[in-house]
Amino acid sequence: MIISPEQFEELLAWLDSDRESAGRKYEVIRSGLLRVFTSKGFNDAESLADETIDRVIVRLPDIRDNYCGEPARYFHGVARNVIRETLRRKEITVEVTAVVAFTDPIVTPELDCLNTCLQVLTPEKRELILDYFLYDGHDKIAHHKRMAKSLGITEGALRGRVFQIRTGLEACVKQCVQRKENKKGRNGH
Repeated sequence: MIISPEQFEELLAWLDSDRESAGRKYEVIRSGLLRVFTSKGFNDAESLADETIDRVIVRLPDIRDNYCGEPARYFHGVARNVIRETLRRKEITVEVTAVVAFTDPIVTPELDCLNTCLQVLTPEKRELILDYFLYDGHDKIAHHKRMAKSLGITEGALRGRVFQIRTGLEACVKQCVQRKENKKGRNGH
């Protein structure tokens, strides 16, 4: 799908009337989509994030005037549909494709373990923790208020839930990294 520069400009205008702020929001949304697709185990997270953004851009003329709420939530709703469709396509695929192994220099043992530990969480907890850390700075405060309201809990209760999930994730990552180091030491590498 080819998106025109005009369509992209319309997207930025929808995100924020200030172009610089809109650009920052776009980057935050895109990186959040990448985290979501990566946490779901997709190795083509970049193309799925781009597909999600393209779909939102195409739908923008229909939703721009009537959509209420944070645009990032709309992107995540579209991303859920992309995930379902991608999983369905994978189920239908009968052909076996060759798997090419490569080393990604960005992947550290900690990041690898974090992805593993995220998969252990229930989908609700995984989505909550990823959604909680979607924004930085001033946008983060408003986002946390909206999250708490949508869950029907106080902001303090939201922080408590996130703290418990994060504490468990940190412990899981530490154990995972330690196991990898011990295994590496036993194998003499």
